[in-house]
Amino acid sequence: MTSSITRPDSEVNISYDLVGNGSPLLFLHGLGAGRAQTTSALTDLPQHQIIAPDMLGHGDSISENSEAIQSFDQFADDSIAILDHLGIEKANIGGLSMGSGISINIALRYPERVNKLILLRPSWLCEKQPGHLALVANVGQWIHEHGAEKAQQLLQKHPDYLALHKEVPKVAASILGLFTRPQHYSHTAVLYKMWMDAPFSDLEELTKISNKTLVLHTTRDELHPIPVAETIANQLANSTAMSLPPRYDDPENYGSQLNKVIAEFLSD
Repeated sequence: MTSSITRPDSEVNISYDLVGNGSPLLFLHGLGAGRAQTTSALTDLPQHQIIAPDMLGHGDSISENSEAIQSFDQFADDSIAILDHLGIEKANIGGLSMGSGISINIALRYPERVNKLILLRPSWLCEKQPGHLALVANVGQWIHEHGAEKAQQLLQKHPDYLALHKEVPKVAASILGLFTRPQHYSHTAVLYKMWMDAPFSDLEELTKISNKTLVLHTTRDELHPIPVAETIANQLANSTAMSLPPRYDDPENYGSQLNKVIAEFLSD
């Protein structure tokens, strides 16, 4: 079931899906994806109700107002607003890539709202403009400056893209897939606006998070480097780190293991 909330004092609507019944799990998608990324991945958690938003600039959550876009703080606030709307005081919270960053932001700024924390293939630490996501940001900037057709040409000629295509073509294909997204202003602006932000300001902040946390990574995924996940796990006081089968090379086993380890983590 798809619903939406409106940000206070604005006309910005944030859409979200509710799937299943049970204890609430707010799970946040990655940059350039949307709520379907969550609902298509978390398919075997029968004891939980999945709350899957479209962060602004993704899916049905759009705005013409450039001031409405985009930051980890605002995305965290939007996520908490959904919980408020649903009358949920405390939930298990997690996310993929950008969604992991938002989840960390929530745990730091709204600790009383978080039960357990799930960080799937995190892609941000405390630095803005992470180098491994530069091509994603470039796509958004090039579309605004040159239009989609020229932007795609620029991407496919860029030396970093060519190297990625040679070494891990499935990861390169995921970046090329950004051109299948809507070309609305907010859909493209989010690609570089979020790249220019960070979910927290210093690694030392992570030591403040006491929640039981599951940190998951995979191999051969240059957009979600293993050292990022390891660094986060090492800073957290109560974390478990695990490796999943590679998302791009073994999607079936990745999906089944993802649901299995999350179900076990939440039931413990």
